[in-house]
Amino acid sequence: MNAATPDPDHRSTPHGAGRRLLKLLVEIDSSRFLGNRVVAAVALIAILAVFAGLGYVVPAVLSQYF
Repeated sequence: MNAATPDPDHRSTPHGAGRRLLKLLVEIDSSRFLGNRVVAAVALIAILAVFAGLGYVVPAVLSQYF
């Protein structure tokens, strides 16, 4: 392949859940609009609440079986 034409299968930036989480963190900190900051902060708090809930529920359910 020529150096001037990049490989279409090669991605230079990662995509996925980690990137979306980082974008939420940056948007909370640097968005110009207050509404965007609030929505990003609420979404981040919701994500943390889901993980906290899973961290409580999964061991509780597993302890019933073992």
